[in-house]
Parts: sequence; structure tokens; C-alpha cells
Amino acid sequence: MTNKSMASTDLPSPTPRPTSSRARSMVRTVSSRQLCSGIIRFAAGACLLVTGACHGLLDVSNPTLIRDQDIANSNGANARRLDVAGAFSDFSPSLAIDVALITDEWVFDKPTGLFDYLDKRDSQGFENAVGTRDNHLGQWDNIFYRASIAIPPIRAYAADSVRGDYLAQVYAIRGYAALQIAEDICPGFPLNDVSADNRPIFSGPLTSDSAVALASTQFDSAIKFVHDSARFATLARVGKGRALLDQGKYAEIAAVVSPVATGDVYQTEGITNALYSQMSRWSRGGANRAVGQREGGNGQPFASHDPRIPLAFGGVSATNPAESLYFSRKYTGTTSPVTLASGIEARLMEAEAALHAGDPNWIAILNTLRADDVTPALPPLTDPGTADARVDLLYSERAFWLYNTGRRLGDLRRLIRNYGRGAETVFPTGAFPSGGTYGTATSIPFILASQQQSNPNITSGCTTR
Repeated sequence: MTNKSMASTDLPSPTPRPTSSRARSMVRTVSSRQLCSGIIRFAAGACLLVTGACHGLLDVSNPTLIRDQDIANSNGANARRLDVAGAFSDFSPSLAIDVALITDEWVFDKPTGLFDYLDKRDSQGFENAVGTRDNHLGQWDNIFYRASIAIPPIRAYAADSVRGDYLAQVYAIRGYAALQIAEDICPGFPLNDVSADNRPIFSGPLTSDSAVALASTQFDSAIKFVHDSARFATLARVGKGRALLDQGKYAEIAAVVSPVATGDVYQTEGITNALYSQMSRWSRGGANRAVGQREGGNGQPFASHDPRIPLAFGGVSATNPAESLYFSRKYTGTTSPVTLASGIEARLMEAEAALHAGDPNWIAILNTLRADDVTPALPPLTDPGTADARVDLLYSERAFWLYNTGRRLGDLRRLIRNYGRGAETVFPTGAFPSGGTYGTATSIPFILASQQQSNPNITSGCTTR
């Protein structure tokens, strides 16, 4: 897809090198060069061990020990912000892989192990295969937790000229983490926080609705604080719009997202794009993972050569030699950014709000995007005439515009929750391509054994809303 968008201006800051570590640790080893540049990846700790001394900005009496009070300054506050932003960029594509698997975005052609269970919608099989690791909930809970640690020093030490925007970004990331968990992870999950003195606050089991409500308040704070950054405003306002969609508060959406220009984006940066890496690895190993093409009967025709999803021929199917397989080329390299919020998504929200209000402009909004924001332009849509068909058309457009950005699972669950669709009518069902049948999961399970290792309040697994 070629987007005709303008790069939005943003605050000048160093480019972070996000960590790929998933562990929350009390101590962390970093280089003197990282400390002197102010790019420090903090976990929930009180100190950092370093390999050598640095001179100037962060000099301390003991060159091997950096305490919170030693970085109680604007550079330390910015380092904490960069830690949160880096982890956010790093983790987002990983969860988008799992969303692609459990929905209709990616399809298996032959068995490959652990990922089969997600693609097959087999929650119990997935939990049994994973064991005690929880890279789904754990990653996002970690981001929420680290963002909590970053807020007090930003309030205390960030320069007046950037404090509002820095707070806006971190609050928006907290909101995004809570919202992504609510949309993708089965209810009963925890969302842990941290006290003012950096002590963990263990959550009890949450419903999807309560997590969405929590996310909404974080986005409200981000919108209140944002000042000059169009990127951070886009993340905050589009995130708030998603929360309102999930809550069915359609009448409130337009006022929130209308300030976001269609060309505005908030993207990951400085990462290894896991979506590209996985699809590339699978394609090099043979045609075992491909772009979904009406997967399980209910899936979208993603491999239909729509310019929003560029394709490369991947060979013929091992299970059906008459079927051609295609790999996604939406991301072209390991550093390709993933769009986490955009003006295009804001327009899609406005279209849904208009549809609920009985405003015929809903389809004009979709057609403007098709004419102006993809090359080559797509032909205009016509109103299909019935309420159900209109929702189908709108969510088909969302599926193509937001392909492989981690939105699809939230959309399918919203069709069930807000529109009364049966799960068997929106998720892939029937015979599974590599054997057996699809299961009944409509969310990614959290791993109870993993949560019980650290949180005494989580005593049971997935629950209802």
C-alpha cells in the first residue's frame, strides 16, 4: 500500500534503541556510553549497574552505581520516557503476529508447531504447549507498569517546554497497553501497577470492559497534556476513539478523532519488525504461512491483490495443489515501521459513527480514503442497502486498511459484542487446512501458570466479560 501522507512534526529527541528483553528486573547492566547519551532502558528498579564510568552529565561519586536520585534531572526523565516508548515499539509487532494467527489475516498451509494452536483457535492446546511463558499478556502488562514508573520523574524533572508532550506520550502508551489487552486477551487477566515508591501493586482479575474503561481514562489524560506533538496527539486521540468504539459510545467519537489529520501517524521506530521477520522466515522455509484468503469460510479475501496489501507469489498449497499462496509485502524490511495509530483509522471511526447515526456520509468517508490514500486508487463503493450488509462492508474496509497492525481481533470481538454476531459467523470455522477442525476461542488466552508465579491475586484462568 502506498499512503499519500505527510510526516508529522515532533519533538526533537535521541532515537532510542529499544530493548528486546521481556523481563522485569530490579537491576540492569548498561554501557557507559548509553548512560552518557541519556538513553537508558529502565525496568522497575532502584539502581543500574554499569560497566564503567562516564564523565559530565551523569557523573556520580561511585561510578558503578546509578541511583534514582543521581538521574533526577531532565535527561533522566527523558530516558525513562524513551524506555517506555522503546518497549512499546518493540512489543507491538509481536502481538500483531498473534492477532494475525487467531483471526483470518494469516493462514497455515502445513503444520509448524506452537503457532498451529492459535491459528486453529485451540486455547487449551495453546496453553499446554506454551507451558509457563506468557509473552502476550506479560509484554503489555510490563509496558503499563514501566509507564507508571516514568510518569513521576517526567512530572518532576522534564523541562516546561516538553513536559506536557512527554506525559501525553506515556499516558497514551499506558492507555494503549490496557486497550490492547482488553481487545485481545481473554478476560480474567491482571493489569499490574506500581506505587509511588516503585513497589508493585498486584491487580485482581479484570473484565474486558473494566480494562477498556481504564484505558479510556489514560487517553483522557494524554489528550489533556499534549501540546505540540502531532504524533502523540494522534496516538492519544485514535486510542480514545478505539475505546469509545469498544464501549459503543459512537456519538462521542467524531469530536475526539476529528482533530487528527488523515495523514497523521504514530509508528514504531528503531525496531526489528517481527511481522516482517516471521513472514520472511516462513516464506524462505517454504509455503507454510500465507496471507489469508477467506480462511475458514468467514475470512476476508486478503490475497485478492488489493493495493492495500501488496503480495508476492509464494507457491502452491501443500494441502490443495490447485490453490496459489501469497506472502504479504506490506512490510519490506526488518526496520519497516508498523502504524499504531493514524488519521486513516480516525476516518474509519468517523464512518462507523456516521453509520450508527443514520448519516449517509458514512460511505462517502470510505470512498474518499479509497480515492485519496492508496495508489492506485480504488473504485468507489456503493451502499449495499441493509443494516447488516453496511456493517459487513465497513468492517471489510477496516480489515484491509488496518491489515497486520494488531486491530483485527478487536474488530471481530466487537462484531460479536456490539453487533450481536455469532462467533461462528465472524471467526474461521470448519475444517482446519492441516487437519482437524477449528476450535472456539475468540481471544488469546493468558497463561495462568505464568501469572501465578508473581501475582497472588490471580487464582483462575480465563473468565467471561
